[in-house]
Amino acid sequence: MDVMIYRRRLGSVRKTLDITFNLDDPHYSHIARWAKSKRTKSFLMSDLEQSVCVSFACYHIPSLPSNPLESENLRHALRHSALHSPCSWPASGNLSLQTKRDGKDFIIPLAPPILVTPNNCIDVSSFIRSGENTFSVVQQNDMSDYLFVFHAHYPTPQQLDYVASCRHRREECVKSISDLCKLEPKESLWRRSPSEVRRISTSKQAVLLLSPLCVFDFILTNHPCLLRPCRCRCFGSISICHSH
Repeated sequence: MDVMIYRRRLGSVRKTLDITFNLDDPHYSHIARWAKSKRTKSFLMSDLEQSVCVSFACYHIPSLPSNPLESENLRHALRHSALHSPCSWPASGNLSLQTKRDGKDFIIPLAPPILVTPNNCIDVSSFIRSGENTFSVVQQNDMSDYLFVFHAHYPTPQQLDYVASCRHRREECVKSISDLCKLEPKESLWRRSPSEVRRISTSKQAVLLLSPLCVFDFILTNHPCLLRPCRCRCFGSISICHSH
């Protein structure tokens, strides 16, 4: 796990901290591969292992074993903190991460965040683009005890397992829909006569696939009292008589 950029929040109550960094195309391509992994299965899992995830992390400085800001090798200290200390977000307070994607503004709540990775960070890979990237941390409370870090790293085993699980559920859903469609008879039930509908009406398949017009035609043919008041059970906006 490498440290792309870090910032300590300022002590004033209301403050906006703008964080800007640049990415060239070769580095961006690895990040884009991971960002697209949740929306497409065009990438093999072995390829995703070599992709790059960008995580936004928050550390409560007093809770760390040592203050990384006091280290002579700050980057090494931050990397050590990321590997050995859990990400810790403020439990309350008005704090958010703001950025843009495709010209639209996005506001990500941070106190605490809603969606986090297994290691309690925020995956911001989908907001990264080639060239200049700008994020703004907006606070309404004193957050000087917190350190915010952008990490660039290979996807963790837990993240890869999550993607694999999502793909498996998506494939199962597609298969279930495909199997359901195969239940449809070769001849459309819309074209069947009332007598044919009556013959197959005991079939579970027919119950599932009868078209509304076909059901209406069948009911109208076999229940002539539909159009006059009687003690009936409601079927949508039609009353079905059971006295015959």
